[in-house]
Amino acid sequence: MSAARILLAEDSEATRARLGAALRASGYTVIAARDGAEALARFEREPVDLVLSDQRMPRLDGLGLLRAVRARTAVPFVLYSAGPEPDLAWRAARLGAVGCLSFPFRVEEQLLPTIAASLGARAADTEKRRGAARFLGASPAAARVRARIARLAPLRATILVLGETGVGKEVVARALHEASGRSLWRSFAVTELAETLLEAELFGHERGAFTGAVTARPGLFEQADGGTLLLDEIGDAPPALQAKLLRVLETGELRRVGGSGSPRLVDVRVVAATHRDLAAEVRAGRFRRDLYYRLAEAVVAVPPLRERAEDVETLAHAFLAELAAAQGVPVPTASPDFFAALRAHAWPGNARELRAALQSALLWWDGRAPLAPTDLAEALAAPLPDPVGDPLSERMLAAWRAAGGNQEAARRALGLSRAAWRHRWEQIRRSGR
Repeated sequence: MSAARILLAEDSEATRARLGAALRASGYTVIAARDGAEALARFEREPVDLVLSDQRMPRLDGLGLLRAVRARTAVPFVLYSAGPEPDLAWRAARLGAVGCLSFPFRVEEQLLPTIAASLGARAADTEKRRGAARFLGASPAAARVRARIARLAPLRATILVLGETGVGKEVVARALHEASGRSLWRSFAVTELAETLLEAELFGHERGAFTGAVTARPGLFEQADGGTLLLDEIGDAPPALQAKLLRVLETGELRRVGGSGSPRLVDVRVVAATHRDLAAEVRAGRFRRDLYYRLAEAVVAVPPLRERAEDVETLAHAFLAELAAAQGVPVPTASPDFFAALRAHAWPGNARELRAALQSALLWWDGRAPLAPTDLAEALAAPLPDPVGDPLSERMLAAWRAAGGNQEAARRALGLSRAAWRHRWEQIRRSGR
C-alpha cells in the first residue's frame, strides 16, 4: 500500500520543515505549501489523503482553505493555530475539520495520533462502503438510488446527478465511479474559479497562453483520461464554457488554451451534478438545450432527507462512528429522544447539515451520558430547554462553585469548548440561578 499523502500548509519555513520531517519519518508522503493559496492550488492538482494546516497564513487562512476543500471533497482536515482564536475549534468542526490543535503541540502524543485516527477512519469507511453501498439508508427512496447506481455504473453514458445542496450528490458520483471499473477520479466545481480561468482549469493550457502561464499544464480532462470526472455545480457553468464542454462530450477532443494543431483525444466518463432545475434553466435560456440532453443521457435524482426521514437514524449512526473515530473518542451512545429530535428536524441542508450538527453535538457531549436533545441545541440553532434540573447545567454550576467562581477553570475542568460553556451559561444566568 502506498504511503498516505499529507498536504501541509504552513507559512513558517522552519515549522514547515520540522513538521514535514516528522511526518516523513512516520512514513507519510508530504506535499508542502507556503500558504493557503498555494495549498489550494496543490490540492486541486494532486491527490491528497489528508490536509494539515496552520490557521494564520497570508492570502488564505486555514478556515478559508478548509471551506474551499470542503466544497470539493470530504478529505480529512486537521487545523492548528498558535495564537488565541476564540471558538476556533467550534468553527472548524462546523466546517468539517476532524481535529483542531493548539500550537505548539506534541507531535508524537497529539499530532500523529490525530492523523492516524483520521486516516484509519477514512480507510475503514472506504473499505466497508464502496460503490452503491456508499449511499446509506433503509428507505425505499435510498434503495432506488442504489439500484440506479448499480445499473448505470458499468455503462459509458454521461450521467446527471440532481438534488438539493448537501443531499449527497458527490457520494452518488463516487459510487458510480467505484462501480465503473475506472481507476482515475477527478472532481471540480465550476463555481470555484473565475470564468476567465475555467477553460484553462478544465482543458489545460500551453506555455505563454496567458500572463503567468510559464509552463504548459494539462487540464482536468487530460488528468482524468481513462477515468471519471465529476463536474459539480454544472448548472452554474457560463455560456462560453457550456459550448466547449459540449464539443468535448460529443467528440472526445479538446484543445488546450493557446494550443494549435491537432486536438487531443481523451476518454473520460463525465458525471455532472447540480442543485438547479436544469430543465427550467433551459426554458429560461440560461443553459444550452443541446448540452442538457448530452449530460442527461441518464439521470439520478437524489431525494432530500426530509422525504426519507427513516434514513436519518441510519445516517446518524454512520456519521457518529466516523466522527468519533476521527477525533479519537469512543462512539457515543444516544438516547431515543436524541434520535427523535433528529427525525423531527426538517434538515434543509440535508445529509451535510446532519453531519455538521452531529460534529457540533460531539463538542457539547460530556463523554459519559448518552447524547441528548440538548446536545443538538447549538448545532440546530434551537433554544435550549429550561436549565433547571438539566444535568449539564448542574455540573457546570457545581464546577463553577468548586472553582471559586472562576468560569474558565470550571470550563476546563468539564472539558467544554468556550462556545458550549458561554451558550449554556447564558441560559443559566437568565434562569436566575
